[in-house]
Amino acid sequence: MTRVLYNEAMGEDGAHIRLKLDNSQPIALSDFVSQFVGVGSQFEKFVAREYPELKSDSEFFVKEVRAGCIEADLVTFVGGGTLLAAVSAVIDVMEKVQIFTDFVEDFGGRFSKYFKRGGRAEGVSKGDLADFLRVTEAIASDPNGTARLEAAAFEDGERNVRAVFQFSTDEARRAAEEIADHRRELEASSGENQERALLRFVRPSVEAGKPGKKGGERGVIDSIAPRAMPILYASDLAEQRMRHEKIQLEGNIFRALFDVSVNVETSATGKPLAYRVTEVHAVIDGDPGDDLLDN
Repeated sequence: MTRVLYNEAMGEDGAHIRLKLDNSQPIALSDFVSQFVGVGSQFEKFVAREYPELKSDSEFFVKEVRAGCIEADLVTFVGGGTLLAAVSAVIDVMEKVQIFTDFVEDFGGRFSKYFKRGGRAEGVSKGDLADFLRVTEAIASDPNGTARLEAAAFEDGERNVRAVFQFSTDEARRAAEEIADHRRELEASSGENQERALLRFVRPSVEAGKPGKKGGERGVIDSIAPRAMPILYASDLAEQRMRHEKIQLEGNIFRALFDVSVNVETSATGKPLAYRVTEVHAVIDGDPGDDLLDN
């Protein structure tokens, strides 16, 4: 993308999307960048979805940094060829301000679904959820932060805000939890479910991990594959039940068989990659004489 100056990119109407972060503590650079990457990615997907005849390349310009506040403006370039020519020839005709306004309202409406327990936005992909999670990081890690997204333009020298969406630390933290849960649900629905299987650990752990994240645990389910796979958990409840059973186990954990329901994460070719435990039913301590699954 050809580099242009901020004033050139803004154009005469000065239409832009402003992201403002109010923070009580310094923001980690990775979280700071993630916030902009997430919003920028969602804007480009929005344009591709709502205006398929256009091609969008967006750029954030950090406008102001001061104690407790960071402001950055997102300016978009749409079309092919010379970027500034595309802005004047295409965006003005398509009412650039309205595109920005629609995006802020659309993004806010979908993102805010995750502020409530069990809230889910419709039609989102795992990529969308990854963007949403990036947007939460800077504010979720701050004890008293706020993020504000605005669609605005300058009219007669005055900045006119057309749409606003904002969220707080508490909302960001709840959203991060719900987004992670929704991602696990999508992953589970895209894999193969095995209602009952016998899991044998080759590398167990009783430490709490993050649900859906690959940790150090590995195990074998002979009925699915002969080699050890990473063990994940579909929910906090499933992980807590498994941890409880391992702590209560009196025999050798390497000889114990765990009767579980799992979702098998597979590659594009159907090759098993990991086991996601959805439910723990029972534990067979030692070498069982009867196969529990035949009952």
